[in-house]
Formats: sequence, C-alpha cells, structure tokens
Amino acid sequence: MSIQRPQLREDLARTLHELAAFGEKRVGTHAGLKAAEYLRARMIACGLDNVQLESFHFPRHDLLRSTLELTVAGTTRDVGYDVFEGSGAGLVSADVVSVGWATEELLRAVDVRAKVALVERNPIYHRSTQYQNVIAAGAAAMLTISAAPANLRQVGSVRRAWEAMGPIPALTVGATDGMILKAALDAKQRVHARIDVAAEITRAVGQNVVGVIPGRSPEQIVFGAHYDTWFAGSTDNGGGIAALLALAARRIDRPRPRYTLVFVAWDGEELALYGGYDYLRRHLVRSRESILAVIDFETPSAHGAQVYGLARSSQAPLGEAIVAAGLNELFAMVIPMDLVPELFGGVIPTDIQGLYRGGTPSMSTAVDSPYYHTAEDTPDKVDLARLEETVTSFDRALDRLLDEPAARFGDRDPALWTAQIVARLGEAALLVDILVRDAQGRPQAGALVEAVLFHDHFFESATRTSRTDGDGRVTISFAAANLILRPGPRFLHVTAGDRWPLVESVLAID
Repeated sequence: MSIQRPQLREDLARTLHELAAFGEKRVGTHAGLKAAEYLRARMIACGLDNVQLESFHFPRHDLLRSTLELTVAGTTRDVGYDVFEGSGAGLVSADVVSVGWATEELLRAVDVRAKVALVERNPIYHRSTQYQNVIAAGAAAMLTISAAPANLRQVGSVRRAWEAMGPIPALTVGATDGMILKAALDAKQRVHARIDVAAEITRAVGQNVVGVIPGRSPEQIVFGAHYDTWFAGSTDNGGGIAALLALAARRIDRPRPRYTLVFVAWDGEELALYGGYDYLRRHLVRSRESILAVIDFETPSAHGAQVYGLARSSQAPLGEAIVAAGLNELFAMVIPMDLVPELFGGVIPTDIQGLYRGGTPSMSTAVDSPYYHTAEDTPDKVDLARLEETVTSFDRALDRLLDEPAARFGDRDPALWTAQIVARLGEAALLVDILVRDAQGRPQAGALVEAVLFHDHFFESATRTSRTDGDGRVTISFAAANLILRPGPRFLHVTAGDRWPLVESVLAID
C-alpha cells in the first residue's frame, strides 16, 4: 500500500524539519555523524533491509582564522564575508579587479596577475571552475559576489576534484556589498583588499547510509541524495533526502520488485562528491555489483526557482521512463548529461559524476534555489507541492524501469569514451598502461589523461597527467614509495577526455 498524498506531504515536511534541526551537517562533523544515525534509524523504521553505515576517510579543510579588510577610494569599508571551503591560506594585500563570471575568455581581457579577482557568481558556471580560471590567470586571491537576496552570503567549496586546499585564498561576500565594490571599480576608483586566511587539513570520517529492498534479481536500481549541507540546507539537500525516504516508504509494502532497489544517503557531496565515489568504489569496483541505473535527487524543489532541470545519460530506458512518468512536464529542462560539464565548466557537480563517467546509466534533478548555500535555506523554502509531485512521478518512472529487461540498460552513452587500464607493479614503480577509445571504439590520439593515486580512501598520494600517443595509448608511472609508505585502502582513478573527462575508470590497488 503506497503513501496517500496527505500522508506523503506530512512525511516530507517531517523529514525536512528534523534534518534542519541538526543545523549544518558538514561531512566529518558531529552534526553530520548525528544526521547519519538519524537516517539509519529512519531507514530501519521504514522497513529497508541491510541498513548500514559505510564509512570513508577524507581530508577535511578546517578554517583556523581569517580577516578581510577593504578600502574603497582610500576609505575603509566594513564588509561581511565567509571563506570558501577548500580555500588556500596566506596573506594577500593587493588591488581588486572585476572579472565578471571569470570565464577563460573574460580573463584573457583583464590583467589579474598578483591582484584580487572580483568574481560574480553564475548559477551554472561552477565556482570551482571560476577559482581554477583565476588561479591560471595569476590572481593572488578570489572574492566572489553572491547572487542570493538580502545580501546573504553563499558559501561552498572551491575544490575542483581531490585537492583539500587550493593555492590562493577565496572568499564570498553578499550581493549588495559586492555590487558596491563593482560599482566603485566601474567608476575607476581604487579598491584594495587585505586578506589573511589560516587553515589546516585534518583526517575525518564520512558515512553513506544505505538501505535495500531485495529484488527477485540482484541487479540494482539505485536512488541517492546527499544529506551533508551548508547551514540547515533544506532545499540543498533536505528536500532530496525527504524524497528519497518517501520513495522508499512507498515501495516497501509492495510485492517484491524485479530488481533490487537501493536507497543511499550520500555524505560529503558538498566537498568532493565523496559519497558517490565511495559507493562506486565499494559496490562497482570491489564487489562488482550490477547497477542498472542510478537516480539522484539533487536539490529537487525550491520556492522561487526559475529552472527545474533533469539531466540524464543517453540510454533509451531512462528517456522512455521520463516521458512515460511525465517527468518532462514537471522538469521543463531535460538535457543530456554530457551537456552538464559543458555548462558548468567541466564538472558534473553532484554524486553521480563518477558513476556516469564510468558508463552507468544516470539521472539527476537540479533546481536553482534563490537561497542556495545561505543561512536562509530553511524548510519553508522548499515547495512541498512540487516535491510531492516529484516523488509520485519518480515512483511511476521506477515502475517503467522495473519492466525493462536488464540488457536494455547495457548500451553506453554515445557521448562517453572508454579507458582500458592495466596496472603492474615493478621494483621501483607502479606502471599504468592506458588505452583510450571513443564510443565507437576508435583510439583517441592526443587525449588528456589524468591518473590520481589515493591512499586511506580519499587522500591523494600523487597525480600524473599526460597525453595519449597516436594509437590512443599512454603509460603513466608512480614511484613505488607512493604505495609502500602509504596506508590503504588504495585506489587509482583515471580520467581521459579532450576539454574535460569523458571517461573515468577506477581500480583498487591492493
């Protein structure tokens, strides 16, 4: 028996408020660990099987102290600010230069060398891309103007991938304060900033929360949503977790499904998509489980949203399920997943990134909440009516997916490449032979390849980059000391592409 609509709305509201009561559920913090226990208890109460916490270690960026002093035309101006997670540390005293959205094209027209880049937030051009762009242009620091109302400051991480601390400080200010600085620069007034940031990296623990409805077959359809948040984080991503639990509750009393249904509350998404990558490593790489599709509830509903988006990999069962369930009407902007890095500057900023790049059929929601990553992202900012419709529509989509034969999920997204990897340990080095092909099987000459070796789950031991030869091949070498002297578990991630990764392959290095 499924949840009826009044009960569904009450259940969604309950989850939103109970999650918000934990406050900021940043991965590796006390509140984050308490939220994981709460979700574990909710999954058990719901009746899911094999509910467990799956832990991973990661480098946590801890801010020790910071100051920001600004002068405009020689007059000191008091401006509220926050330091971005993953920001670099150090003292910077330099003039401020306006760089708009900090695209590569805009930065070519402005000299930001040894200056502070004043960046305007773009909802679809990720802050981590902006950060990397101003670093490449020689900026000494980044100061970002938030886009939220009421001069609210939008926080977040500027990690591009696995780095825990960037090379330059990065701060965020409210829209009102930021536009005053921009107006002064437009009027040719001198704006000077003195920024001092001290931070350190510590070892911390994150936890995915996983529950299962066993199917008649072991193949999995996975639903996920991240529970780590900045502030209360009700639109991002309390609403996603509420939808996840509600969908599980709708399914628990129905007849045993054709495929195994897995419900995952990801942790660490806000820093480096840790939860999704840990699930990939644990369940695909090590256990070699069969995942037919993964569906992610990322910021699924918000009052005042201008865009309701749904990104999917290009496999027929996903597209057909979207139309059959009416999701294309609820989410007016349905786009192929390979368009997401095109918009965001090379990244897919949610937990399915690694799964999608590896070839798993993937789908994710996305909504532009006005209060994204601010202190006012509270339960009242979630559009409960739309969240109800989201749960109901995805429930219909799941019915369609469960009717599909497993073989229909096997086609690879034609936008993706493949990477064949063989690792061999010699006396002095780990040698990694890589062959990169496109979706049609053609070797890709001159492809940019990056290989990252990890120890202790998500601690980066070493990174190597190279390009393939004319046959699409390259061999990358790591000193054996990176294995021998570093604790496990150890993994190797290899990405390859032209402008950004079009494939990601992961190996466990035992």
